[in-house]
Amino acid sequence: MKAIFLVLGVLCTTWVSAQVTILSTQEAEQQGLTRVYWDSLVQSKAKKVARNPPTIRKGDDAFLKNQMIIGQKIFGIRENALMGYQMYVSEDKKINYLIYNIEGTVSEANKNRFLDSLKVLTDAYVAELKLSNFFVSHHFIRLGIFRSITKGKGVISTLELAEATTRPDTVKILALNQLQLQQVPECIYRFTQLQELNLSGNELTAASIDLARLPKLRQIWLNQNQLTNNSLQLTSNKTLRILNIQNNRFTDIPEAVSHCRRLTSLWLGYNKLEGLNPDVLKKLRRLQDLNLYSCELKSLPDGISKLRRLEVLDLYYNELTSLPASLSRMRRLQQLAISHNQFSELPTHVGRLRRLRALYAHHNRLHTLPTSIKKLRRTKIFDIGYNQFSTLPKQIGRLRKVEELDLSYNNLSEVPNETLQLRQLKKLYLRNNPFANDSMLLSRSKSTIESLEENRIQVAY
Repeated sequence: MKAIFLVLGVLCTTWVSAQVTILSTQEAEQQGLTRVYWDSLVQSKAKKVARNPPTIRKGDDAFLKNQMIIGQKIFGIRENALMGYQMYVSEDKKINYLIYNIEGTVSEANKNRFLDSLKVLTDAYVAELKLSNFFVSHHFIRLGIFRSITKGKGVISTLELAEATTRPDTVKILALNQLQLQQVPECIYRFTQLQELNLSGNELTAASIDLARLPKLRQIWLNQNQLTNNSLQLTSNKTLRILNIQNNRFTDIPEAVSHCRRLTSLWLGYNKLEGLNPDVLKKLRRLQDLNLYSCELKSLPDGISKLRRLEVLDLYYNELTSLPASLSRMRRLQQLAISHNQFSELPTHVGRLRRLRALYAHHNRLHTLPTSIKKLRRTKIFDIGYNQFSTLPKQIGRLRKVEELDLSYNNLSEVPNETLQLRQLKKLYLRNNPFANDSMLLSRSKSTIESLEENRIQVAY
């Protein structure tokens, strides 16, 4: 069957049409596209098949995510199946053919609804990639919602049980996730001993929660809903510690968050944030963990320095080119994640983060490091892979506590001698640097590699 799909891709360049053709594997064979037929062609066409198709980029990730959302809405929690499919994208960056196979039981009506929606989505698709020829993209998607159910003593995971139980005082976790709820159920207030409320993966466009009626509540999960800045309402409280509002429709930190003065973890990732309200930030004095993963942020406000107790700051997949100088006042910061941004250099003030234990800065445009890096005496993980270093800055050798150093996918022509100064080093990653693919360059680093390995350091190149 694999051969069939590969040859289909070859023929896509000649079957150019304005719209995608969607066929099941059975329908493809009924039209004469049998295994024997494709096997007879593969010998002459195989050389034209792209063995290493281009990597899917962020825009294509969003395209695939939209397919998943459509599948969840149409099939819900009552039907569940797995669909494997191949997309054949031609040189004009359009999908010509989509061949699918469904494993599991779904209704014919919902399957047709999904395929109709999928056709609209794929017809509008334009690949971000610059293609010199077609490529074949293989995917799997779950049709319906595979509900993760929390189990254990003191847990209720259905609305029916929540409304019917005669012992609400014994319930500590209310897991009403992925139930297609459109509003917060009033029955949550039956549970005065409730510690965790999970309403993730529903269809909430508004959520108003009176925490005075839930005096023991510590965690609220509202991720993967449709909440907006003003549609979240939380009463003033001193109990809430963890708030997950990822993957909604926020454009800023909602004002309701400022009512949670003792919050320690705030997860805001996967929202299209236009800014971070400094008036809200300054009220979160106890915050220790802030997640801003994939929020399309172009800058951070100086007011972020008000988070003096912050220990973890996650800024993966944004559009940042710099960090505010005020960040250096966050003296308790232990983990800084700025990977997949647009940094060409790190600011000097990073060296003032003396408690920093992990710095993740891979997938940027770095080619040098500030001398202040040598002051990071407690850093154990230092990841600057997928950047543009041709030589390793000498100050790296001063990171005496580093246990894991990742320099993969840079432009290093040799194993840096500075790595021999890292007495606590346990793992060194050097994959896909020029020396790793050149026997002559590699020979120059042989003695350095041997010295590292004699010290029981794991070297990967």
